[in-house]
Amino acid sequence: MNSRVPLPRALRSLTLVPDGRAGGWRVTREEGPDPAAALIGRTPEEAARLAPLVFNLCGAAHAFAARSALGLPAAADAETMARETVRDHALALLHTVPVALGMAPDRAALALLARLDGAAFHAALVGDASNLSSFSPSELEAWLASAPTPTARAFARIREADPAEGRVHLPELSADVLAATLARPAAAIGSHRETGALGRVAATPLMTALLASEGPSLFVRILARLVDGLAHLAPRPAPPLPAGIAPAARGLLGHRAEVEAGRVKAYRILSPSAWNLAPGGLLERAFAALSPGWRTRWLAPLLVCAINPCVPVTLSFATEPAYA
Repeated sequence: MNSRVPLPRALRSLTLVPDGRAGGWRVTREEGPDPAAALIGRTPEEAARLAPLVFNLCGAAHAFAARSALGLPAAADAETMARETVRDHALALLHTVPVALGMAPDRAALALLARLDGAAFHAALVGDASNLSSFSPSELEAWLASAPTPTARAFARIREADPAEGRVHLPELSADVLAATLARPAAAIGSHRETGALGRVAATPLMTALLASEGPSLFVRILARLVDGLAHLAPRPAPPLPAGIAPAARGLLGHRAEVEAGRVKAYRILSPSAWNLAPGGLLERAFAALSPGWRTRWLAPLLVCAINPCVPVTLSFATEPAYA
Protein backbone atom coordinates (compact mmCIF):
# COMPACT_ATOMS: atom_id res chain seq x y z
CA MET A 1 0.00 0.00 0.00
CA ASN A 2 1.39 3.41 -1.02
CA SER A 3 1.08 5.77 1.95
CA ARG A 4 2.80 8.71 0.31
CA VAL A 5 0.79 11.91 0.13
CA PRO A 6 0.28 12.87 -3.53
CA LEU A 7 2.05 16.02 -4.60
CA PRO A 8 -0.22 19.01 -5.29
CA ARG A 9 -0.89 19.75 -8.95
CA ALA A 10 -1.04 23.02 -10.82
CA LEU A 11 -2.37 24.08 -14.21
CA ARG A 12 0.44 24.05 -16.79
CA SER A 13 -1.43 24.84 -20.02
CA LEU A 14 -4.87 25.01 -21.53
CA THR A 15 -6.10 24.08 -25.02
CA LEU A 16 -9.30 25.31 -26.64
CA VAL A 17 -10.79 23.39 -29.56
CA PRO A 18 -13.88 24.65 -31.42
CA ASP A 19 -16.75 22.18 -31.21
CA GLY A 20 -18.47 22.65 -34.53
CA ARG A 21 -21.51 20.58 -33.68
CA ALA A 22 -22.24 22.30 -30.40
CA GLY A 23 -21.05 25.73 -31.51
CA GLY A 24 -18.87 26.00 -28.43
CA TRP A 25 -15.39 24.99 -27.30
CA ARG A 26 -13.84 21.91 -25.79
CA VAL A 27 -11.34 22.74 -23.07
CA THR A 28 -8.38 20.51 -22.21
CA ARG A 29 -6.29 21.24 -19.14
CA GLU A 30 -2.76 19.95 -18.65
CA GLU A 31 -1.60 19.78 -15.06
CA GLY A 32 1.83 19.19 -13.58
CA PRO A 33 3.57 19.29 -10.21
CA ASP A 34 2.88 22.48 -8.29
CA PRO A 35 6.05 24.64 -8.45
CA ALA A 36 5.30 25.84 -4.91
CA ALA A 37 6.37 22.37 -3.72
CA ALA A 38 9.97 23.48 -4.37
CA LEU A 39 9.69 25.78 -1.35
CA ILE A 40 8.69 23.06 1.12
CA GLY A 41 11.35 22.16 3.70
CA ARG A 42 13.37 25.32 3.19
CA THR A 43 13.99 28.10 5.64
CA PRO A 44 11.85 31.18 5.12
CA GLU A 45 14.86 33.10 3.82
CA GLU A 46 15.69 30.35 1.30
CA ALA A 47 12.07 30.12 0.18
CA ALA A 48 11.85 33.88 -0.26
CA ARG A 49 14.98 33.91 -2.44
CA LEU A 50 13.77 30.97 -4.51
CA ALA A 51 10.16 32.06 -5.10
CA PRO A 52 10.83 34.71 -7.80
CA LEU A 53 13.17 32.28 -9.58
CA VAL A 54 10.64 29.45 -9.63
CA PHE A 55 7.92 31.76 -10.92
CA ASN A 56 9.51 33.61 -13.81
CA LEU A 57 6.49 35.76 -14.62
CA CYS A 58 6.08 38.85 -12.43
CA GLY A 59 9.18 38.04 -10.39
CA ALA A 60 9.08 41.23 -8.30
CA ALA A 61 5.44 40.64 -7.36
CA HIS A 62 6.22 37.04 -6.38
CA ALA A 63 9.23 38.20 -4.35
CA PHE A 64 7.15 40.68 -2.37
CA ALA A 65 4.25 38.26 -1.85
CA ALA A 66 6.63 35.52 -0.71
CA ARG A 67 8.45 37.65 1.86
CA SER A 68 5.16 38.96 3.19
CA ALA A 69 3.64 35.47 3.42
CA LEU A 70 6.75 34.09 5.15
CA GLY A 71 6.71 36.78 7.83
CA LEU A 72 9.91 38.42 6.59
CA PRO A 73 10.45 42.17 6.25
CA ALA A 74 8.83 43.09 2.95
CA ALA A 75 8.80 46.37 1.09
CA ALA A 76 7.10 46.42 -2.28
CA ASP A 77 9.48 47.45 -5.07
CA ALA A 78 6.87 49.64 -6.75
CA GLU A 79 9.17 50.71 -9.58
CA THR A 80 10.20 47.17 -10.57
CA MET A 81 6.65 45.87 -10.24
CA ALA A 82 5.44 48.74 -12.43
CA ARG A 83 8.07 47.92 -15.07
CA GLU A 84 6.87 44.31 -15.06
CA THR A 85 3.34 45.51 -15.73
CA VAL A 86 4.37 47.95 -18.47
CA ARG A 87 6.45 45.28 -20.20
CA ASP A 88 3.69 42.68 -19.94
CA HIS A 89 1.10 44.97 -21.53
CA ALA A 90 3.56 46.34 -24.09
CA LEU A 91 4.52 42.93 -25.46
CA ALA A 92 0.83 42.16 -25.93
CA LEU A 93 -0.17 45.49 -27.46
CA LEU A 94 2.88 45.95 -29.67
CA HIS A 95 3.37 42.36 -30.82
CA THR A 96 0.59 39.88 -29.98
CA VAL A 97 -2.32 42.14 -30.93
CA PRO A 98 -1.00 43.43 -34.27
CA VAL A 99 0.10 39.95 -35.33
CA ALA A 100 -3.38 38.60 -34.53
CA LEU A 101 -4.80 41.36 -36.72
CA GLY A 102 -2.44 40.62 -39.61
CA MET A 103 -0.44 43.77 -38.96
CA ALA A 104 3.29 44.18 -38.36
CA PRO A 105 4.59 44.37 -34.79
CA ASP A 106 5.55 47.87 -33.67
CA ARG A 107 9.26 47.16 -33.40
CA ALA A 108 10.19 50.81 -32.91
CA ALA A 109 8.04 51.07 -29.79
CA LEU A 110 9.19 47.66 -28.56
CA ALA A 111 12.80 48.85 -28.78
CA LEU A 112 12.00 51.59 -26.27
CA LEU A 113 11.44 48.96 -23.58
CA ALA A 114 15.20 48.39 -23.35
CA ARG A 115 15.73 51.81 -21.77
CA LEU A 116 12.27 52.90 -20.81
CA ASP A 117 11.56 56.61 -20.97
CA GLY A 118 7.99 57.21 -19.87
CA ALA A 119 7.27 60.24 -22.04
CA ALA A 120 8.78 58.74 -25.19
CA PHE A 121 7.01 55.43 -24.69
CA HIS A 122 3.70 57.17 -23.99
CA ALA A 123 4.03 59.14 -27.23
CA ALA A 124 4.94 56.01 -29.20
CA LEU A 125 1.75 54.30 -28.06
CA VAL A 126 -0.85 57.06 -28.13
CA GLY A 127 0.74 60.11 -29.76
CA ASP A 128 -0.34 63.44 -28.28
CA ALA A 129 -3.17 61.89 -26.26
CA SER A 130 -1.97 63.30 -22.96
CA ASN A 131 -4.40 61.42 -20.72
CA LEU A 132 -6.25 58.69 -22.55
CA SER A 133 -7.94 57.49 -19.37
CA SER A 134 -9.79 60.83 -19.06
CA PHE A 135 -11.11 60.84 -22.63
CA SER A 136 -14.81 60.99 -23.31
CA PRO A 137 -16.15 58.30 -25.68
CA SER A 138 -16.29 60.89 -28.48
CA GLU A 139 -12.67 61.87 -27.88
CA LEU A 140 -11.74 58.19 -27.98
CA GLU A 141 -13.51 57.76 -31.33
CA ALA A 142 -11.69 60.82 -32.69
CA TRP A 143 -8.36 59.34 -31.56
CA LEU A 144 -9.18 56.05 -33.25
CA ALA A 145 -10.19 57.85 -36.46
CA SER A 146 -7.00 59.91 -36.58
CA ALA A 147 -4.92 56.79 -35.83
CA PRO A 148 -1.72 58.66 -34.91
CA THR A 149 0.24 55.53 -33.94
CA PRO A 150 0.37 51.83 -34.88
CA THR A 151 -1.29 51.09 -31.53
CA ALA A 152 -4.19 53.41 -32.38
CA ARG A 153 -4.57 51.76 -35.79
CA ALA A 154 -4.72 48.34 -34.14
CA PHE A 155 -7.40 49.52 -31.73
CA ALA A 156 -9.39 50.98 -34.62
CA ARG A 157 -9.45 47.50 -36.14
CA ILE A 158 -10.54 45.89 -32.87
CA ARG A 159 -13.29 48.51 -32.58
CA GLU A 160 -14.96 46.95 -35.62
CA ALA A 161 -15.88 43.85 -33.59
CA ASP A 162 -19.41 43.53 -32.23
CA PRO A 163 -19.24 44.45 -28.51
CA ALA A 164 -21.27 41.33 -27.72
CA GLU A 165 -18.50 39.04 -28.98
CA GLY A 166 -16.78 37.48 -25.98
CA ARG A 167 -18.49 39.83 -23.56
CA VAL A 168 -18.82 38.54 -20.00
CA HIS A 169 -18.79 40.15 -16.59
CA LEU A 170 -17.78 38.62 -13.28
CA PRO A 171 -17.30 40.25 -9.87
CA GLU A 172 -13.83 41.66 -9.32
CA LEU A 173 -11.54 39.68 -7.03
CA SER A 174 -10.70 41.68 -3.91
CA ALA A 175 -7.61 41.28 -1.76
CA ASP A 176 -9.76 40.24 1.19
CA VAL A 177 -11.50 37.49 -0.78
CA LEU A 178 -8.15 36.26 -2.07
CA ALA A 179 -6.69 36.17 1.45
CA ALA A 180 -9.73 34.30 2.77
CA THR A 181 -9.50 31.76 -0.06
CA LEU A 182 -5.82 31.15 0.64
CA ALA A 183 -6.65 30.48 4.29
CA ARG A 184 -9.12 27.73 3.40
CA PRO A 185 -7.99 24.16 2.61
CA ALA A 186 -6.79 23.84 -0.97
CA ALA A 187 -9.82 23.06 -3.11
CA ALA A 188 -12.04 24.87 -5.55
CA ILE A 189 -11.80 28.64 -5.33
CA GLY A 190 -15.51 29.04 -4.67
CA SER A 191 -17.53 31.68 -6.50
CA HIS A 192 -16.23 32.82 -9.87
CA ARG A 193 -14.44 36.15 -10.00
CA GLU A 194 -12.01 37.91 -12.30
CA THR A 195 -8.84 39.87 -11.75
CA GLY A 196 -6.67 41.91 -14.07
CA ALA A 197 -6.14 45.25 -15.74
CA LEU A 198 -9.83 45.99 -16.23
CA GLY A 199 -10.52 46.02 -12.51
CA ARG A 200 -7.61 48.37 -11.86
CA VAL A 201 -8.78 51.02 -14.35
CA ALA A 202 -12.57 50.54 -14.27
CA ALA A 203 -13.04 53.73 -12.24
CA THR A 204 -11.26 56.02 -14.73
CA PRO A 205 -13.59 58.35 -16.66
CA LEU A 206 -13.10 56.65 -20.03
CA MET A 207 -13.51 53.10 -18.77
CA THR A 208 -16.50 54.04 -16.61
CA ALA A 209 -18.26 55.47 -19.67
CA LEU A 210 -17.42 52.50 -21.89
CA LEU A 211 -18.47 49.94 -19.30
CA ALA A 212 -21.78 51.76 -18.89
CA SER A 213 -22.44 51.85 -22.64
CA GLU A 214 -21.20 48.45 -23.83
CA GLY A 215 -20.01 46.47 -20.83
CA PRO A 216 -16.70 44.56 -20.63
CA SER A 217 -16.43 43.91 -24.36
CA LEU A 218 -13.33 42.58 -26.09
CA PHE A 219 -12.40 46.11 -27.11
CA VAL A 220 -12.87 47.44 -23.57
CA ARG A 221 -10.77 44.65 -22.06
CA ILE A 222 -7.85 45.22 -24.43
CA LEU A 223 -8.14 48.99 -24.05
CA ALA A 224 -7.91 48.46 -20.29
CA ARG A 225 -4.47 46.94 -20.83
CA LEU A 226 -3.35 50.09 -22.64
CA VAL A 227 -4.79 52.41 -19.97
CA ASP A 228 -3.24 50.30 -17.21
CA GLY A 229 0.14 50.19 -18.93
CA LEU A 230 0.20 53.97 -19.34
CA ALA A 231 -0.76 54.43 -15.68
CA HIS A 232 2.19 52.28 -14.60
CA LEU A 233 4.65 54.53 -16.43
CA ALA A 234 4.39 56.73 -13.32
CA PRO A 235 4.10 54.16 -10.53
CA ARG A 236 2.56 55.03 -7.20
CA PRO A 237 2.87 53.08 -3.93
CA ALA A 238 0.36 50.25 -3.69
CA PRO A 239 -2.28 50.51 -0.97
CA PRO A 240 -1.81 48.29 2.09
CA LEU A 241 -2.72 44.68 1.34
CA PRO A 242 -3.16 41.55 3.48
CA ALA A 243 -0.06 39.46 4.10
CA GLY A 244 1.01 37.49 1.04
CA ILE A 245 -1.02 39.53 -1.45
CA ALA A 246 0.61 41.51 -4.26
CA PRO A 247 -0.64 43.38 -7.33
CA ALA A 248 0.87 41.63 -10.36
CA ALA A 249 0.64 42.57 -14.03
CA ARG A 250 -2.03 39.94 -14.71
CA GLY A 251 -4.08 40.50 -11.57
CA LEU A 252 -3.97 39.91 -7.83
CA LEU A 253 -1.41 37.33 -6.70
CA GLY A 254 -1.60 35.48 -3.40
CA HIS A 255 0.95 33.47 -1.38
CA ARG A 256 0.33 31.66 1.90
CA ALA A 257 3.00 29.87 3.95
CA GLU A 258 3.00 27.67 7.03
CA VAL A 259 6.32 27.63 8.87
CA GLU A 260 7.11 25.10 11.61
CA ALA A 261 10.40 24.73 13.48
CA GLY A 262 12.09 27.19 11.14
CA ARG A 263 11.11 25.35 7.94
CA VAL A 264 8.34 25.82 5.40
CA LYS A 265 5.75 23.14 6.13
CA ALA A 266 3.18 24.14 3.51
CA TYR A 267 3.04 26.70 0.74
CA ARG A 268 0.17 27.72 -1.47
CA ILE A 269 -0.02 30.17 -4.33
CA LEU A 270 -3.09 31.46 -6.13
CA SER A 271 -2.13 33.24 -9.34
CA PRO A 272 -4.55 35.42 -11.30
CA SER A 273 -5.19 32.43 -13.59
CA ALA A 274 -6.53 30.42 -10.65
CA TRP A 275 -9.57 32.67 -11.14
CA ASN A 276 -9.48 33.71 -14.78
CA LEU A 277 -8.87 30.17 -16.09
CA ALA A 278 -10.99 28.33 -13.52
CA PRO A 279 -13.45 25.77 -14.94
CA GLY A 280 -16.56 27.73 -15.82
CA GLY A 281 -14.71 30.98 -15.15
CA LEU A 282 -13.83 34.09 -17.14
CA LEU A 283 -12.00 32.54 -20.09
CA GLU A 284 -14.50 29.73 -20.65
CA ARG A 285 -17.47 32.08 -20.37
CA ALA A 286 -15.88 34.60 -22.72
CA PHE A 287 -15.26 31.94 -25.35
CA ALA A 288 -18.81 30.66 -24.94
CA ALA A 289 -19.92 34.20 -25.84
CA LEU A 290 -18.10 34.10 -29.21
CA SER A 291 -20.35 33.57 -32.22
CA PRO A 292 -19.26 30.62 -34.38
CA GLY A 293 -17.99 31.61 -37.81
CA TRP A 294 -15.01 32.91 -39.69
CA ARG A 295 -14.53 35.89 -37.33
CA THR A 296 -13.68 33.52 -34.50
CA ARG A 297 -10.27 32.90 -36.02
CA TRP A 298 -9.16 36.48 -35.42
CA LEU A 299 -11.29 37.25 -32.38
CA ALA A 300 -10.19 34.23 -30.32
CA PRO A 301 -6.47 35.14 -30.04
CA LEU A 302 -7.45 38.70 -29.13
CA LEU A 303 -9.78 37.41 -26.43
CA VAL A 304 -7.00 35.30 -24.90
CA CYS A 305 -4.74 38.36 -24.96
CA ALA A 306 -7.43 40.48 -23.32
CA ILE A 307 -7.77 38.02 -20.42
CA ASN A 308 -3.98 37.72 -20.13
CA PRO A 309 -3.48 34.23 -18.64
CA CYS A 310 -0.42 33.19 -16.65
CA VAL A 311 -0.04 29.87 -18.52
CA PRO A 312 0.08 29.12 -22.27
CA VAL A 313 -3.32 28.89 -23.95
CA THR A 314 -3.35 27.11 -27.30
CA LEU A 315 -6.10 27.44 -29.88
CA SER A 316 -6.74 24.48 -32.15
CA PHE A 317 -6.27 26.46 -35.36
CA ALA A 318 -2.95 27.95 -34.18
CA THR A 319 0.38 26.20 -34.63
CA GLU A 320 1.84 27.85 -31.54
CA PRO A 321 0.42 29.02 -28.21
CA ALA A 322 -1.85 31.97 -28.81
CA TYR A 323 -0.47 33.63 -25.71
CA ALA A 324 2.04 32.82 -22.98
